[in-house]
Amino acid sequence: MGGCSGSGSSGEDKLKPLGKDEQATIKVMFYDESAFFQEYGSLFISKFPNIDVQVVNMQTLYNTGVYTEDSIYKFIDQQKPDVLMLSPDQYEKMATDGKLYELDSVIKQDKFDTEGIQPAILKLLRDKGNGTLYGLSPSFSNSALFYNKDLFEKYGIEPPTDSMSWDEILTLAERFPTDGSDKDRIYGFGVQNYGSIIDMAYQIGSTNGLRVLSPDGSQVTMNTDAWKQVFQTVAKAAASKAIRLPSNNMANGSMTMEEYYNRDPFISGKTAMYVGYSYDVQNIKQAKSSMPDKKLNWGIVTAPVDPNNRGQSNSFSLSNVFAVNAQSPNLRAAWEFVKYIDSEDFARVKSKSSNSGNLLSRTAYNPDVDGVSLEPFYKLEPVSDPVYSLDKAPASFYGLFMPILQDELQAVIDGKKTLDEASADIQSRAQEALVKAKKQDEEAKAKQQASAASADVSSGSAAASASASASATDEP
Repeated sequence: MGGCSGSGSSGEDKLKPLGKDEQATIKVMFYDESAFFQEYGSLFISKFPNIDVQVVNMQTLYNTGVYTEDSIYKFIDQQKPDVLMLSPDQYEKMATDGKLYELDSVIKQDKFDTEGIQPAILKLLRDKGNGTLYGLSPSFSNSALFYNKDLFEKYGIEPPTDSMSWDEILTLAERFPTDGSDKDRIYGFGVQNYGSIIDMAYQIGSTNGLRVLSPDGSQVTMNTDAWKQVFQTVAKAAASKAIRLPSNNMANGSMTMEEYYNRDPFISGKTAMYVGYSYDVQNIKQAKSSMPDKKLNWGIVTAPVDPNNRGQSNSFSLSNVFAVNAQSPNLRAAWEFVKYIDSEDFARVKSKSSNSGNLLSRTAYNPDVDGVSLEPFYKLEPVSDPVYSLDKAPASFYGLFMPILQDELQAVIDGKKTLDEASADIQSRAQEALVKAKKQDEEAKAKQQASAASADVSSGSAAASASASASATDEP
């Protein structure tokens, strides 16, 4: 069966079903072979034993040391997988370029039920496909505000509600008492382990749709009133002593699971609120299973929102988008795979067995945990065009930029610099770091291209040598 272009696959291009005993083979692009079969492949081949699945392992791409968009598309052109695992941005580009098979027609043909899939996910995928559906995503992730119900009740403080801004959450945190030793006291808000006050500043800026760089990635854009407001919010929260920062000894030495959980500030009841992700639900569930006597009365509400856009979430992300390569010679078998891992049957099984921490796109199969509904993770519509403030940054920029932000924000917290002084210094120092990072990336890319060219030459020489050797052997 020949492939057809993304734009050309109309209602007339319906896929012929596989025959009862018809065999097929598909190649699926995935980041790791064993992880693929654990998460998707084993269930699929038990359901479709006549379809052989081979994994196009992306580890070979990661092992090159330079992972770029160009290298991904080159990898796809060379390996020709039938099913593609893509990021939302890669999905959008390949759909625009006509590289993906349009799914609307075959969904209609097969009467595939999409009603149970979170509508916001389908809308997001259609928006990125310019109104057409080219892929599906069986799972997604999002953040939420976790809170300790008993601590709020103990101190007579109203618990958090959906669609609160960062300022509102941190103001709520300041209502908790700040007396007592660090070991024994309660904190209104916690920056979870391995995070920092700088990560929180960056997260607040991201929630509020602020950019670190201009849309084309050429200029740092942090010396603005909006960013100054973020820095002021964080400095005020730090000065209030309402925020708990991670201790440095969290991971020192070996420890039992009980010791590990007792060091977790939320699970141990030392922090009233924190922003966590769907996998944190699994962590709490496992903690309570490991320590049956542990009493943790918890709840969740939606994650912090932009106060100018309270009905949408900026932290919603699709885990993986699976799409069918428009040039695949195995369109029907490839579609059967994408269809199955987004089906109700698959979601039903995964709801009982998955420990990935992701949420199922068929949200009816995300069961309550500990009597807590997971709806706050998908209650808000995702921002249709979220701002990823470092999406155009060179790969090495983040490592150069974050220490600058740390230095300057700490100077504000310590009273050594004003907000205006720190903002101006962040702007100038980060711009220098951006120039340096671009140079480093260009040098790395040139080195990679030289290495690839050398490999091609070596391969060509080896082939020529083998050919000459074969010719000599054939001579009488």
